[in-house]
Amino acid sequence: MTFSKKQLARAYDVLIQGVVCLDDNLRQGVLVYIESLLLEQGIQRDKYLSLEDLHSHYPYVCMGSYMPIDFFNADNLGLITACNDENFKPISLKVCTVLQGGHKPVHRWHTVGTYRCDDIISAIHVLLETLSNGAYFNPCKTCNTIRPAGYLDDEQVCGCCHDGLLGVA
Repeated sequence: MTFSKKQLARAYDVLIQGVVCLDDNLRQGVLVYIESLLLEQGIQRDKYLSLEDLHSHYPYVCMGSYMPIDFFNADNLGLITACNDENFKPISLKVCTVLQGGHKPVHRWHTVGTYRCDDIISAIHVLLETLSNGAYFNPCKTCNTIRPAGYLDDEQVCGCCHDGLLGVA
């Protein structure tokens, strides 16, 4: 799958906002893969992704694996055997959607997909598609911070900026 520069840049913007949590089984390999895509596309940025960028304590996107994924050495026969089982899908990708419900937002987690360990590249591509999808994340028109779509009002302004414009302290 090929991503446009705009899609990759948007996914990068979400990643550096600290809303994604990848578990220890995936973090380093996913980081290397995404950085290689960003470099390949020549996307200009002020900083490279770090492991900390992919480990949010309050995430809106989570991706994890029940078992270690060896991105760099496919010689592990036990892993290959487990990966060849069509029914064993240890990698999961979940996204939290936000709905405004009265005085407090309502958070709902949805599973975007589950993947076999040898389908890790497909899983990363779905992660990037999710991060670049305006149905899940958009920038605030006022502060340009990427927010979950449910935190933006009809004019695409986040609650923090909206309160500031109204003078609410």
